[in-house]
Amino acid sequence: MKRFISMTTLWLTLASGSAMAQEATQASRPPDHVTLEQALELLATSSPWATAERSRVAVTEADRVAAGLLPNPSLSYSSQMLATGVNTGSAITHQFTVEQPLLLFGQRGAKRDLADRSVAAEHARVKASLAERALSIREAFASLLASQEELRVLEEMSQDLGRVEKVVKGRAAAGDSSRYDVERIELEGRTLEVEVMNARASVDDASGKLAGLLGIPNWSPHAEGTLRSTGEAPPLETLWETSQQQRPSLVAARERQEVARGGLKVARREGLPIPSIAAGLLFTRHEKSTLGYVGIGLPLPLFDRNQGAIARASAEVEAESRTMDAELAEAHAELTRAHAVLVKRKEALARLDKDVVERLPTVRKMAEDAYREGRGGILELLDALRSLKDMRVLHLQQCEAVKQAEAAVLFASGLDALPTAQ
Repeated sequence: MKRFISMTTLWLTLASGSAMAQEATQASRPPDHVTLEQALELLATSSPWATAERSRVAVTEADRVAAGLLPNPSLSYSSQMLATGVNTGSAITHQFTVEQPLLLFGQRGAKRDLADRSVAAEHARVKASLAERALSIREAFASLLASQEELRVLEEMSQDLGRVEKVVKGRAAAGDSSRYDVERIELEGRTLEVEVMNARASVDDASGKLAGLLGIPNWSPHAEGTLRSTGEAPPLETLWETSQQQRPSLVAARERQEVARGGLKVARREGLPIPSIAAGLLFTRHEKSTLGYVGIGLPLPLFDRNQGAIARASAEVEAESRTMDAELAEAHAELTRAHAVLVKRKEALARLDKDVVERLPTVRKMAEDAYREGRGGILELLDALRSLKDMRVLHLQQCEAVKQAEAAVLFASGLDALPTAQ
């Protein structure tokens, strides 16, 4: 009986702990319905990718510790013993010396500046990396929105086709239409059902890609938002001015330039001689005497003046300068392309809205009225419904293309800043 009670208590404890762990996991999971802003916040604050990237900053920050350290003193010992000849002082002496190098020419300050610049450069690199991931998030979110909307359109069309199918079957039962009309409308309905199934698979695929980019397993997010455009894009000149100051890749390139300049400064400072001061005691035996002494040492830079390190650092400064020029040219070209694509995508969307989408309800009503009144056949009606579906899907694809183009412009201009991670 006692064993039974003990096993029962253990089972209840394990079950309670499992329930608590499950509740904690559910509480930490993101919501099933997310907006673009929430997805970007998840990327910045809790995604494994951002955590891994920011952990690299700690590696660079460790250089600050090394940069602030003084060189170690050295302790030396020597002994002298009379071998032959006359003892003129003491037959045995013991000498202890402590020597300390002195960094008098700003070597520590230059190393600390270089360490600070390296940390700033690593922060900038992390931001540039996250900006690229944020672009992928924006693109994946737009694709998920478009897939969801396409599924909704196809489901609506399937319901509409079902209502039309009832009308056709009713007319066939009344003898107003042939069996062919019934078979044709049923075939069209089954075909549309397959399209709906494929659309659901596309939604699952887009949802899984978004979850994968955020590094959240077993999560199928539903995108909340709109595919409507955000308005007119600013002029290219304004975007380029902003890009030069805010685009993360350009900021990272400038920080690398500063690191290279800091490395050259350190190399030049380390080429200067490092004096050292020494102090010690000299003990003699037999005569029992103790002598204290101090001294100063200074290396003579006759041959090695750190020329190799200075030459390397100078070459790195030149290389980073050329890299910065290349980054600027590439960024300008990318922004120009993205802006031109966005303008043309919006023009195409406006033309599609005006010349096609606005006329679709009228065309559909005319086709349905013609079929009911006997002025048109089933093929004309199905063609009208199919065209209506294709045009609505085309409109969604065009809206998605505009959102993708907007995301590219935001990335190229440096306007897609992420929320600050806590």
